[in-house]
Amino acid sequence: MGVPLIASIFADTVEGFGQVAKEISLAEPDLIEVNISCPNVEAEFEEMFASNPASAAQVTRRVKESTDIPVIVKLSPNVPDIALIAEAVEAAGADAISAINSLGPGMLIDIGSGFPILSNKVGGVSGPAIRPIAVRCVYDICSKVKIPVIGLGGVTTGRDLLEMIMAGATAVGIGSAVHYRGIEVFQKICQEAKGLMAEYGYRNLDEIRDKARDAAALSAD
Repeated sequence: MGVPLIASIFADTVEGFGQVAKEISLAEPDLIEVNISCPNVEAEFEEMFASNPASAAQVTRRVKESTDIPVIVKLSPNVPDIALIAEAVEAAGADAISAINSLGPGMLIDIGSGFPILSNKVGGVSGPAIRPIAVRCVYDICSKVKIPVIGLGGVTTGRDLLEMIMAGATAVGIGSAVHYRGIEVFQKICQEAKGLMAEYGYRNLDEIRDKARDAAALSAD
């Protein structure tokens, strides 16, 4: 069957999301990820679409109306209650959720020149530093929704991958780890995860998925 292709889209208006979804569907990707968690904002609102349930749901509905391809909605950690946003996009028809996008914005300054390193002055913070926040967000989201969740954010080792699965993730995304460990990181992480599963006596991923929630429930009893 080959490797599934995910097309990630963004726009600066609700209508724009619908139009982009319609156009990208012509390329027939297997999935469409709708990035509502960048600073892609309506001018009058001056906030990202992922910042509140109503706007997140509105974009989700428009995209679903514009394509027959399954839709993943990418959420931001920069909100008071990410699970509330997740519930809204699920109710609006999202087929899956990816979380999290970058944290921040943050800033770094070149001490030689005194200028911010990024031309935009600020940018999203990603990589290993945000992983504990990503794990918590995935845990919170999976407590409230039934659709699949793709865990993203600083996954660099096999142990990190297993944490995401235990938090409830159906799948795990890897990005910045390529910078730290090279293009072979995907195979390395899978091998590390298999080794840890054998060490702890886990037979498959289904056995550990959502294990953190099960453990928490047992401790509460």
